Amino acid sequence: MATGTLLPEQQTALWVSDEKISKFFQAPSLLKVSQWAAENRILPKGSSNRPGRWVSEPYQIAMMDAILDPEVREIVCKKSTQVGWSDGVLNNIIGYFIDHDPRPMLLVQPSESDANGYSKKKIAPMIQACPSLRAKVHENISRKGGNTQLVKEFDGGFLKIAGAGSGKGLRSDAVPIVLLDEMDAYEEDVDGEGDPVEIATRRTDTFPDAKILKGSTPAKPKGLSRIDRDWLRSSQQMWHVPCPFCGYTQPLLWRDPETGEYRLIWEKDEHGAPVLESVRFLCSDCRKGIPEQYKLSMNAAGVWVAKFPERRTVVGFYINALYSPWRDVWADMATEWHDSQENPEKLKAFINLRLGETWEETGETFNAGALVKRQEPYPAPVPASCAVLVAAVDVQINRLECLLMGFGAGEEAWLIEHRIIWDDPGLESTWDQADDFLLEERLHESGAKLTPAITFVDSGAQSDSVYDFVQPRQGARRRVFASKGVDYLSKPGLVAEATAKKHGIRLFTIATYAAKDRIFSRLKIPQPGPGFMHFHEKVTEEYFEQLVGEKKITVRDKRTRTRKAVYVKTYNRNEALDLTVYCYAALFCLQNVIDPTTYRDLGFLAQAINRTKQSQTSLAPSTRRKFRSRGLQ
Repeated sequence: MATGTLLPEQQTALWVSDEKISKFFQAPSLLKVSQWAAENRILPKGSSNRPGRWVSEPYQIAMMDAILDPEVREIVCKKSTQVGWSDGVLNNIIGYFIDHDPRPMLLVQPSESDANGYSKKKIAPMIQACPSLRAKVHENISRKGGNTQLVKEFDGGFLKIAGAGSGKGLRSDAVPIVLLDEMDAYEEDVDGEGDPVEIATRRTDTFPDAKILKGSTPAKPKGLSRIDRDWLRSSQQMWHVPCPFCGYTQPLLWRDPETGEYRLIWEKDEHGAPVLESVRFLCSDCRKGIPEQYKLSMNAAGVWVAKFPERRTVVGFYINALYSPWRDVWADMATEWHDSQENPEKLKAFINLRLGETWEETGETFNAGALVKRQEPYPAPVPASCAVLVAAVDVQINRLECLLMGFGAGEEAWLIEHRIIWDDPGLESTWDQADDFLLEERLHESGAKLTPAITFVDSGAQSDSVYDFVQPRQGARRRVFASKGVDYLSKPGLVAEATAKKHGIRLFTIATYAAKDRIFSRLKIPQPGPGFMHFHEKVTEEYFEQLVGEKKITVRDKRTRTRKAVYVKTYNRNEALDLTVYCYAALFCLQNVIDPTTYRDLGFLAQAINRTKQSQTSLAPSTRRKFRSRGLQ
């Protein structure tokens, strides 16, 4: 029927219907992510140091808006901490695709606990604080449902939050948008199915306009870091800011990548420490030192500059803590750099966390003979600076090997005693001897008597016997726990609590590579003090050979064709190294899981022992709990 034959009221109704249909099917307006955030995002109190309406930092804008570029498939951000990645770039992108352009999304965190924590602490408060998001995400009380901890449903899409350790969670849904957060902390292989990054990105294969966002602080060595590999194949954009004196634009880098010149400079006092008021950034053109007070105005005039602008499908951004806009940090960074020079472990953390760069490992070997020369007489079985004893038991086919170490302020370490029990680990009498070793009181230089505050027993061999031994000794009076080693954990740290096959057993998984990195870093420290490792004069040369009996090298994985770091033996035995790994892991567990209130400050604890001449760490029970071997019931 021609419109001319319609009555006026019919024509009006038809026009209104056409307009409604057109509005329903029309594409979203060309609103940028940064514009959406400025108009809609509210930061709630308690989740930000700047609550209220969202204000983007200048360098964040392009990082958010790149995901809307039709030529871009991947966005890579190699970053330090304190640059506003999670609450800024990542959450604003999520909010945009919930509210303005609804699509299914997959957000991947390093572990399931990280996924739950991120949802609870970041996503839920954002939705609750923003009316536009609160109106879009379905409520559980409605028939639509769909607002759970790990799944947020909305008309046109959903946000699924998964841990990288769950193959099922990564492969269950096809999505056009994958957001990979802190991917350097992901496991190398998930459930035998391969790289979690590869599994997650395969979810986008059916979408021609798919987007993949990758952001991480480097947490693995050069050559093994996922974020560094992706950054190297990207456009490699850096935030260039103008010098307030000459106008020359340049990135804020710790060192010049071509000349190696340090760009953050300062004067030194008589002890060689930085004079904090003198810290400046050195302009590479006019050579003037720029005070940090100019940082905000420099950031406001900054611009992203790509090293490879022709790489349009993979856009990469690099940002570090030198740009951090929320407070002055240059003096702090100068102090941290100075304090880390004789501590490779601190230096590695500074390079990763502050500079957002990878730590370059070398295949360095240690000379056991050099460690023999470091032997020293102790004034008492346990020196005065030692605050806590930790023990480890390694199970071999024909023996138990026991190690007792002491730790003080700054994790300065002392080898107290190494004992080998030559007997069958399947016999109760063998474990009775190990129990005697753990219950024996050691005389502290102050006169106090100490026993181990925690013990890790390796459960990799004869696990049933180990579980029978530790089960009655797990309480606060003994803290004897089963442990097992893996190369890497899914998140930073030396220890994570796992589940044992026997009910009631607390089993701790040890990141052996991280622990060995720590030990070999400590062995490099030349002078007594924080991190230094002491050896008493009765330690054998064989023990030293075993302690340095491994070397870290980089190899290429034949299956994935990627490079990875592995520890390989350079000596036929390595029990001393394994025992030392267990001791450092046990200390970490004591300080971060079991009783951080008592043991986090070992300097204070040592002072208390020396002042009171009483044991603060002796937890031995008044009576022995019997061990029953499964084979002797």
